[in-house]
Amino acid sequence: MSEIEDVLIVRKALYGFLYRMYLKEPPRELAEDIINKKFIVSEGTLSPYKDIEGGFYYLMKLVEKYNDVNTLHEQMVDEYTRLFVGPHALPVQPYESSWINGERFGRSLLEVKKDYLSAGIVKSKDYPEPEDCITFELKFMHHLCAEELSADSNEQLLKCLNLQKDFLHQHLLKWVPAFCDALYESELSDFYKGVAKITKSFLALEDATIMELLEALE
Repeated sequence: MSEIEDVLIVRKALYGFLYRMYLKEPPRELAEDIINKKFIVSEGTLSPYKDIEGGFYYLMKLVEKYNDVNTLHEQMVDEYTRLFVGPHALPVQPYESSWINGERFGRSLLEVKKDYLSAGIVKSKDYPEPEDCITFELKFMHHLCAEELSADSNEQLLKCLNLQKDFLHQHLLKWVPAFCDALYESELSDFYKGVAKITKSFLALEDATIMELLEALE
């Protein structure tokens, strides 16, 4: 396996982990992994991503506070509901247009839809959230990582990486760091403090990572 492929696999795993954390309540299996000190990546896999390791370490520290699977899982589900479902107003809005335009369904939503369409992506009708939700934006990057790993030519791989580079600058990096800071500071977050730290740290490294991949392939 090449060094480039190793990086693509780690990136795909991290995007996959992150979009699922915002998509729905954390599964019981995740609580089991935290309690048993197992995780989505093997030891040393994240060595190039030291800041991200700190976020996972924060999650592992929850074992000291919630020392059994059921208690931890109940806390994770309750926290997800309070932060991202309601019934009250969401304390931290997970939508790009809320941060960029100051309102839901603003211009940013139209712009992100255009970017998805240019890549041949259309949101499923089964998914109720708008396309500028953090879940969908992270899932789009995960999709492109999968496309990169299955690419049968450098041209196709470069196309996906350039799409990711543009999307990162035009969307994710413009609002997600501030969203993560607010999520981390929210008095309603505990488990999601770790998720916020991982999200922000990972995206902060993505620009340099993508540029290094492009330089290696061009």
